[in-house]
Amino acid sequence: MNPSTARPMAREFAEAAEIAGQCYYELTVERGPAYPSLNGQLSVDVGVVGAGFAGLSAALELAQRGYSVALLEAQRIAAAASGRNGGQILPGFSCDIGVIQAQLGQAGARRAWDLSIEGMAIVKDRALGLGIDCEYTPGWALFAARPGHVQKLRDWRNQLERDLGYGAHVEFIDASELHRWTASTAYHAALIDHHAGHLNPLKLALAMSAACQALGVQIFENTPVLEVVRGSAPALAAPTGRVNCKKVVMAANVFGNSFDLPMRNRVMSIGNTIIATEPLPAQLAERLLPGRYAACDTNFLLDYYRITADHRMLWGGGSTYLRHDVGNRIQALQEKMVATFPDLRGFGVECAWGGLIDATLSRAPDFGRIDEEIYYLQGFSGHGVNVTAIAGRLAAEAIAGQPERFDLLAGLKHRKFPAVAWVRRAGLALGASFYQLRDVWS
Repeated sequence: MNPSTARPMAREFAEAAEIAGQCYYELTVERGPAYPSLNGQLSVDVGVVGAGFAGLSAALELAQRGYSVALLEAQRIAAAASGRNGGQILPGFSCDIGVIQAQLGQAGARRAWDLSIEGMAIVKDRALGLGIDCEYTPGWALFAARPGHVQKLRDWRNQLERDLGYGAHVEFIDASELHRWTASTAYHAALIDHHAGHLNPLKLALAMSAACQALGVQIFENTPVLEVVRGSAPALAAPTGRVNCKKVVMAANVFGNSFDLPMRNRVMSIGNTIIATEPLPAQLAERLLPGRYAACDTNFLLDYYRITADHRMLWGGGSTYLRHDVGNRIQALQEKMVATFPDLRGFGVECAWGGLIDATLSRAPDFGRIDEEIYYLQGFSGHGVNVTAIAGRLAAEAIAGQPERFDLLAGLKHRKFPAVAWVRRAGLALGASFYQLRDVWS
């Protein structure tokens, strides 16, 4: 970078505060006119609540099986986490596989793991096959942030080989070889996953909505569901209409807590923030992350990042359990980014945005049924790009009379969060602080 173009960090932070709430992905698409709002009554086989990845995936899979489907979204397609996330397509789940092994046993955990890998394949196939360039790029690096994390990476690599049949896709990189994968000197080792990848999530969501519409799915935007009518003839009540259906798929995730349904309070919202720099010189972008693999570190409250198709550094992290304010998070994220990659000092932040993700106490996904007619998909816990894809497929299979794979993950038990909001948030914040301290000491 030409030193004359560098700007004082304080000025960069002031500029960043002014763009809080501007999502980079929205700048990369032309949404066009909104789908209509629901007006009047209609009857379909399946009503789907929520047009994020899980709802879109369920609607697409159901339509491909010949079901009539209505998809209701309170805002615009992928307006929440599905269109605003880091875009990383990773194996597994947000929880450690041991959490699933403890409940489902070794064989059940392996089947669950294989479902997560199938989810990755679904995402890749859609990204490359739905007619919209979703900027799919292969590869992911998991970097050891502390010396004590190096052995953890070795152990995880061994478990992938021994228990999960995934070892062929992953290689361990020691400190002497890290320069092949990153320009940063902040790390101590890495696992490189050649089977994972990343993409522009909003472009994928819009491609999925177009595919749904082409298959006859009736999509309604700006149509909040006010009530889910339970019973043998369920219905979805909206402000100016009603959908009568035989089955319902609830894919509202964190917003599902607003409904008086049995799965409420098994997830809670966690705030997360992402920043995107101005476009970088292409040579610098390639040098920072050779091969342009996406990346995460091994801290409990991890940082995740990648280079976008137009050569920006997109950096996210710093999950918050109390008050979530994007403006207050921008400086901390940029300081961490520059500490990791000093060459980024002087490059400004042009976009900064945040939002809420839903998380379970165990970080394992939460799928299930209510009254046999209502299916729900929630609790992706920040690891949803692949899991939402397989979730939609499993829900469609179950509705079509093949529930075995859905029932595997529905068999995971989940505890509810405390009913009082400040109690559950304070408890999570205290727990997060403990793990942050453990990261520092390791």
